[in-house]
Amino acid sequence: MRRILRTRASAADSLARRDMSSDPTSLAALYADERLRLQRRLVKRGLSVSAAADAVQEAFLRLLRIPRAEIRDIRGYLHRTADSVAIDTWRQQGRAAAVISPLAAADHEIADPAPRPDAAMLAREERAALETAIKILPPRSREVLLLHKFDGLSYAEIAQRLGISRNTVMVHLANAMAGLRRQLRDKNAPPA
Repeated sequence: MRRILRTRASAADSLARRDMSSDPTSLAALYADERLRLQRRLVKRGLSVSAAADAVQEAFLRLLRIPRAEIRDIRGYLHRTADSVAIDTWRQQGRAAAVISPLAAADHEIADPAPRPDAAMLAREERAALETAIKILPPRSREVLLLHKFDGLSYAEIAQRLGISRNTVMVHLANAMAGLRRQLRDKNAPPA
């Protein structure tokens, strides 16, 4: 039974090979039968849909260039040729990826160091609120705060400059910080 099936299959293949060499419509029929099957096969092997379609077309172009007498199994030839074209495509993609610097691709992923417009607007509003809160502080507390936080002076340097004790500097600074927290909290509190 198997021998009969093999004989019929090889006879059908020989007949198809003879028909293909002389009849372009049978090549079109083969293309219609095999195109989607080959594309699915190549997609399963890792090619994109468009690359698989290109590979199938290239396989059929190679089939057109070969004399039919040299091909024993036309479908097998198409499968092997499509696989070869897919391998060539993978190699090309690998060479292209090696040429393109990975660091250049990473440059596009780095965030812009400039603040976003909404963040910049919020920062301006917060800064204005802080400046207003500092202006409201009592003069000596404001002076101690500015000397410590903005000029970077130590408690001892501030005490010497203002002619007050180090403990008094710490009290003024604590009062200034509490006043700022209160002012900013009240400003950000939702309306009642």
